[in-house]
Amino acid sequence: MGHWSESLVDEAAQWIGGNPDRRVLADVLAQVGRELDVLSGRSFNPARRMTSIFEPNGLPFVDFPDMQVGAMEPVAGAWAVPDPANPRMASVLQVSSLAEPAPNAVRAADALWTAGQLVAKASQAGLLSGDYVLHWLGVTADHEQRMELMRRVMDPAVRLSVPIIGVAVGGWWVQISRRLVWITNETEDEGRLFELLLDGATAEGDVVPLAAVEPILIAAPMTRQPADWAFTARIWAKGVRLPTDRPWNRMSGAIHGHGIPTITLDSVSTPDEIACQVILKGYWHGYIGSDEPALANAVTMAYPRQVEHIKRATRAPDNTSAAATLLEQLIRPGFNPAQGAEATRRYVRRQASIAVMEHRKAEAPDRYPWAQVGISERRYYKLLPLFAQKVNGRYDIDYDDVVARMKAHLEEQDHKRKVREAALDVLQKHGFSKEAARKWLQRHRPEEAVNAWPRRRRP
Repeated sequence: MGHWSESLVDEAAQWIGGNPDRRVLADVLAQVGRELDVLSGRSFNPARRMTSIFEPNGLPFVDFPDMQVGAMEPVAGAWAVPDPANPRMASVLQVSSLAEPAPNAVRAADALWTAGQLVAKASQAGLLSGDYVLHWLGVTADHEQRMELMRRVMDPAVRLSVPIIGVAVGGWWVQISRRLVWITNETEDEGRLFELLLDGATAEGDVVPLAAVEPILIAAPMTRQPADWAFTARIWAKGVRLPTDRPWNRMSGAIHGHGIPTITLDSVSTPDEIACQVILKGYWHGYIGSDEPALANAVTMAYPRQVEHIKRATRAPDNTSAAATLLEQLIRPGFNPAQGAEATRRYVRRQASIAVMEHRKAEAPDRYPWAQVGISERRYYKLLPLFAQKVNGRYDIDYDDVVARMKAHLEEQDHKRKVREAALDVLQKHGFSKEAARKWLQRHRPEEAVNAWPRRRRP
């Protein structure tokens, strides 16, 4: 990803074949690497040392992706919190001591549900917009103080956070913040999204490059000092301009295995949908396990219509059982976050329909044509174009006729396979090697194998 995409030029050229233009290939790989960086929220830079100055403005945690645990020089009042999904890395840095550790805390999944509800409230109140960041700048500092603040933001080493939400609940600390950035040619690309805060231009016609990084959610239990567990997620409240036609099923493993969770929301997202998405992202990224009761409860509350549909179709005893059936379909992430919050809803609706279809297939397998033929559904639909044609996008077929013809076709194929295997056996007994026998059968009929002999062994 990212910086090392250039090292794949030779490998990609060899895989493509011919003599591709290396410069064009390098540009394409760099573009794809950039897209993967944005989706994962990391830059995957080589190991290096750097100096950073944190101004959290009252928040106890700041996000700092790609930090190696144990590599930070000892600093009073700063601790790297290991990433639960990848303990060798740290995405969160604790920069102030907790007032008093809590005696106990709710389970992680319950805390993530609460964090999702807080994200929904912040979105409804407009706190995730760039206008709120400008409002914060206006009410927290006068003109001279803002000028000094801008000078600090211009320093690439300064990471100044704008607090949006910070609350202790259930033994956890939950916060949402945005970092101010002054964008120049020297601004480091961390795989994050930036929002320009000032659309106007200066008297010289230059655009003011003051921007805010995407909102970051951090949730950490307050039972230990320093904290030893923290969940962090990016919040995308606007559309992301990335190609959405990439094969997501090939990228999802890398994004969820090494990336930072991304929460997508829009104007029609309900608080329960957002909270459920936070829990599902925590599950897919390895922050919580599948044994959390809150998983099924979150699905029930966020998608009641889909759960009720499964309950009726499968005759489940209660909503919890129906939600568990739907959750089985949600084991693997199936949507690209760049497609927005609607993709999440479509994905859940589709998986609910699949759960109902799978249940019906298991209850009455003989009613389906592939079961009558004795093959899998996948193979049935691969063979179907040989026996039927599509009309207006759908197969117009007589199932009884197709089943009979498909059975005859499979029996014929089985017979040919047996004849070929018998011919291979005869040829090898006559002295042919296995590869030579296969090559001989490419040029002759299997029935001729009885009289075939190697040249040196011909009687």
